[in-house]
Amino acid sequence: MGFTAQHDGRGRLDATQYDLGCGWAWEAVHRTRPRVIMVCPECAHPMHAKVSRYGLRFFAHDPGAPTCALAGESMEHHLLKLELATAVRAAGYHAELEIRGPDGDWRADVMSTSPDGTARMAWEAQLSPITVDEISERTARFAKDGVRVCWVATKLRPWVGEVPSVHVRPPSDDEPNWTVAGGLARFTVDRCEEHVLCRSIGHGEWHETTANLRPFTAWALTGRAVSHRLPSWLHTEQHAWTGVWTAPQYITAAAAYQQAHDRAVAAFEEQQRLRENEQRRRREAEYRARRARQLAAPAPAAPPSEPADRQPTVPQQASPTAPHPEPTWQVNLPNREREHLHAAALAEARLLLGANAELRYRDGDRRWALGTPLYAGDRPCAVLRPRPQLVDWDQLKGLIIFVRNLDELRILGRTAPNGTRIIILPEQEPRSQ
Repeated sequence: MGFTAQHDGRGRLDATQYDLGCGWAWEAVHRTRPRVIMVCPECAHPMHAKVSRYGLRFFAHDPGAPTCALAGESMEHHLLKLELATAVRAAGYHAELEIRGPDGDWRADVMSTSPDGTARMAWEAQLSPITVDEISERTARFAKDGVRVCWVATKLRPWVGEVPSVHVRPPSDDEPNWTVAGGLARFTVDRCEEHVLCRSIGHGEWHETTANLRPFTAWALTGRAVSHRLPSWLHTEQHAWTGVWTAPQYITAAAAYQQAHDRAVAAFEEQQRLRENEQRRRREAEYRARRARQLAAPAPAAPPSEPADRQPTVPQQASPTAPHPEPTWQVNLPNREREHLHAAALAEARLLLGANAELRYRDGDRRWALGTPLYAGDRPCAVLRPRPQLVDWDQLKGLIIFVRNLDELRILGRTAPNGTRIIILPEQEPRSQ
């Protein structure tokens, strides 16, 4: 079954046209004696004119026909081709059915041509399964010959939206017309208060819409609807679309919205950066003030003298000018205090260096003098509490030294060369009394 046949004298006969496309009445080929000799344009097998019980005119293969693409098409396929041809002609364009390409590497179900003959567009009713790669290759064959194409499917296949295509529904009791049910979209910008960006530029989204097949066909032919590749997927309840048909003004609106969105995001990020810089400057000022207070604090008072009943048996002669007892380096710390000290070292390193550091507990390098090194990436940046009696200051040159209190600063400060940065870490949680 097909809508076209080939006649030696009249050329191509088109059953969808009143005059068969050649100025010949249908009665000239239907039920005539002797029979009019005509053949299938696809397989060259003899054909004859028929009318279905619903009044549909077509050409049928004579018995014994070989395997032919036109003979294997379903009634739904034929009805969709007929609707597409009718829609093309209603738009003022010329429509030819079952047209082969110049090299024979494609065949269009319906080929539309503009009134001036300069623009061609194929309309393909693709109802049988096909892979994305196969339909992309067939689309490229049309493009090679300067032919645009729109694939029309009655079921949502994986390829729908990957190539210029639409999903259509046939007429029903509720809707007498063929309807574009998927693949047609519009872009809108809605105001909302969910986010600071939405409050400034709105919320832009692509939305699926529907239309009758005949108006859509006219829009696609005249450029009022064009095939558009979406920047991100359009998810609907039934399908995820990567490409749609839409009006050029929607494409322009989407591009303008994206530019406004990018500018708003950049401005928002700049505000965030300025706010973070201000917070960092405030923390640094607080840190410098805290350190100044620590350095200005008086030395701790000497411990009270022992009671008389606990004085050593050998009397010691005190001198009015004897120095205060020297502080000692406390080697082992309680686990809880050590954990808080490590956390304070990481926080101070982040504040001073502007980068995250990590403690290498098992470094094992003697240069750290049994202290704990801090690394920023692969480079050491500080050492936490190196032992004074083991320190080689040439090995620690340029590194920050973290200590836990003023006593430790004084002990290390006796041997540290000028320019060494020894930082007292902020006070940890109060010790239990």
